[in-house]
Amino acid sequence: MSFSVTHAEITRRCAKLAHQIADNLADRQSDDGNFLLPDFYAKAFAANLWARTDRNTYRINIDRALRALTHQPQDKSYHREFIEYALLDMPGLSLQKRLEILRSSPNQCPDVANWQILGLINRQSRANGIWDKAVGIAHYHFIRSRYWRSPVFLDRPRCFSAQYHAFCAALLADSQNRPQQKMAKPATRLIADMTGSHGYANLLGRGAGQSFGAVCALFTLLKYGATDQAYAILYHLEDAFDKCGALPLNLLAPYLLPPNPGTINPGPANPKTPGWYSYNRHDDYLAFAGYWLLKAASLPSSKTAVALSEKPNQSSQVFLFSSRHYHAQMALTGAQCFDYTPAPVIVSGHGEKACLLLPPTGGEQDSPSLYGPSTAPLPALDGGDVALFISAKRRSSNQVDIAFELGSITGQRSILFSDNEITIKDQIPNTLPKIPDLFRILIDGNLDLRQISDTEFTVPKIGVTITSDRPLSLDNDEAFSVAGAATRITAQGSNCATLKLRWEDQE
Repeated sequence: MSFSVTHAEITRRCAKLAHQIADNLADRQSDDGNFLLPDFYAKAFAANLWARTDRNTYRINIDRALRALTHQPQDKSYHREFIEYALLDMPGLSLQKRLEILRSSPNQCPDVANWQILGLINRQSRANGIWDKAVGIAHYHFIRSRYWRSPVFLDRPRCFSAQYHAFCAALLADSQNRPQQKMAKPATRLIADMTGSHGYANLLGRGAGQSFGAVCALFTLLKYGATDQAYAILYHLEDAFDKCGALPLNLLAPYLLPPNPGTINPGPANPKTPGWYSYNRHDDYLAFAGYWLLKAASLPSSKTAVALSEKPNQSSQVFLFSSRHYHAQMALTGAQCFDYTPAPVIVSGHGEKACLLLPPTGGEQDSPSLYGPSTAPLPALDGGDVALFISAKRRSSNQVDIAFELGSITGQRSILFSDNEITIKDQIPNTLPKIPDLFRILIDGNLDLRQISDTEFTVPKIGVTITSDRPLSLDNDEAFSVAGAATRITAQGSNCATLKLRWEDQE
């Protein structure tokens, strides 16, 4: 991966990928204007993409999509804010047609930052009167107070998602409103720090690894002149498209492209599609990606690049640590298991040699899911009781302490980061009636772990040695990460154990 790619080369390749997605969507569209798989807002973003790409070439596809949108049921799952945003930004669409499509459907207005910002921008795009402007100003200040903790956009109160942080930043970076653009700049610096040279822009929180967040991060970084980080993301998007012949929903497992209907059901209950939640739709994300890639392709070169941090941006929600060997990320707060990070997400190496070592874990729990308690990288008792995450705190620039509860007893995990080593210590009071299984940390299943002794393993591909002061065991039983199958590392027979991941310099 070269980082000498110019802004012009990046925009050219963004346009090429957007056109490929436009063709792919046209192939996937049925005669009735819908797509092969169920969707929420794919038709609106696809119509926008086709209109911007080549209205004459895709005229039939656009007409079909608009006709299908006009007859789309407006039930409680109707994504009014997303559909209206795409329609308001669609060239050549009349006001009459837009109103015919949206009819009297209300906004959903969930307590989620990206939905709230979509609603705000939609209102600003169509508002004319003084009352509309006043409501918009009040809504903007509500968003700032509830979801903005500079440089972080919260996904929901106290919950961080790198994916939806990037979407919020992209929405505001693309806004014509200067105060909104001003919010996007520090948010973009955080995106750059999280992306680094490895190009994985959204590894923390809800939606980790999905194309949705990657394209938003690419747009925002390119908008503010962070071309190296933008290109690192584009590299993964192009690579995934080349491997699959289409853009997969989950970039961390690009070989797992959702199949066609009638074969096998894609989603979180299917081991062949990790990284999905129940509300994900392949065509939604495909059209959304094409839309933002085409917008990125039209960006002029930034006169001044966003000022990147000498040290990674830190906040009470996010912990970042980078060294010459690896990049570590943790989300320190959250409400559900996909919000917080009880074991750090680790990318080993940099640039084209970067690969996941400790992948993102956790996922939606309110529907059948791969991500049950067995996938939580926390201590557990024999019989299935898994520790509950309580809190995580940054003790210093290179240490995070985590509190968890197991069998009504509070335990501690301490994680210390240095240049070539990560030390993880688990400790539970001896008052616990049973001896726990400690660590239970998931290693990416694509890596080859080789056993040296009962306390030492190596990962030759990346020059990492894993050692413990207690015997270690490996298993793959229901071990899934967002990147797919994983290998679980567990220490047994003690209430206290220390695990070290050490990088050796390679030629």
